[in-house]
Amino acid sequence: MINHTVMFRFRPDAPSEAVESILAELRTFPKRYPAMREFSLGPNISTRDSTFTHAFSVRFASEADLLAYVTSDSHERFVRERWRPVVEAHHITSHEAPDKAGRPRGPYGMEYARIEVPDMARTIEFLQYHVGLQLEQHTDEYAYLRTDIEHHSIELISAPQHATGQTVAIGYSVENDEALADLRKRVTDAGHEILALQDRQKGLCADGFAVRDPNGLVVELFTGFLEYAEPPVTELRPVDLVHPFIATTEYEESLKFYTEVLGFLPSDEIVGSTTFLRCEDRYHHSLALQNNKEHFVAHLCFATKSLDHVMRFRARALYKGEPIASDLVNHSASTSIAFYMHEPLHGPRYELCDAHRVFTPEEHETHVARRMPPDPRNIDVWRPASDDWGRF
Repeated sequence: MINHTVMFRFRPDAPSEAVESILAELRTFPKRYPAMREFSLGPNISTRDSTFTHAFSVRFASEADLLAYVTSDSHERFVRERWRPVVEAHHITSHEAPDKAGRPRGPYGMEYARIEVPDMARTIEFLQYHVGLQLEQHTDEYAYLRTDIEHHSIELISAPQHATGQTVAIGYSVENDEALADLRKRVTDAGHEILALQDRQKGLCADGFAVRDPNGLVVELFTGFLEYAEPPVTELRPVDLVHPFIATTEYEESLKFYTEVLGFLPSDEIVGSTTFLRCEDRYHHSLALQNNKEHFVAHLCFATKSLDHVMRFRARALYKGEPIASDLVNHSASTSIAFYMHEPLHGPRYELCDAHRVFTPEEHETHVARRMPPDPRNIDVWRPASDDWGRF
């Protein structure tokens, strides 16, 4: 492991807005650079040395991961355009340190869903207008649409033989080669068959493999997912694909697979009903599993920039008569406000939310999942009563 520490002092005349902007951007680094581990940032509270006003520290699995970060175009652009104009002095150290014995690492976060749809043109139109995705590639057989800089968030497969859309695979990025190798070993040791990535996906990442979960759903795990230099210019769009919500007839087996084999961490549990699981990106949940009499991917959650954007998407749905399956839910678990659209031709429900709770690094390592009774108010705090299941 490599410990990397940066101590710095802002210029005395640096505007407070610029200082706060720099600190806010630094806090996004663990998501921007998945190889980062145990990121910590804060003001200098030493009573012995006030040379620097702030510091941040982070760990990398290898020197190669550190070098990839410091030499990346995005990091160099940040230093040149944002950091140097307001930072008066800094000091950087990097040193080798023993790896901390700890839990196995899970996937970093959700990147995409692969959906077979009977009418690809109609689904593309729906995803562009009602979900705000940008179409990047389109053939008669498949299409890619994205939310942000990641290559795609949705892959559509033309399947005119289907009556409704069907989610056939979900994809999760992994922090680095070491974590991917460990995941592969855990999957093998648990007796699951290692599958090859879909052929096109092989060309969109550095390395990876696939495995079927207890429901038969393909889970693809990979490093080095391709990214665009900039996000789409469209203002009204999601900023991230956060999670799938999977209904399963194999509830206990699925929980064991995703937690004990793949390393997801439980955030909350509605006893006997639903468990919310998180990845290393620290979203409250990057996967939810529901105990059900059928197996299907119930919904995909997209986080937007604000509640205003949620309401604008909702207005579009109302104006066009798009079916709203569940309207204005205030989620107890993720502390987000959302609504859901559902037209079966397009596959699962599509949830658009205003935000999603992100655990701090310390919470991520120490949080103990809450165990809550199966009461609808534990799904939506705006429910008036414990028997009000009809609105969801």
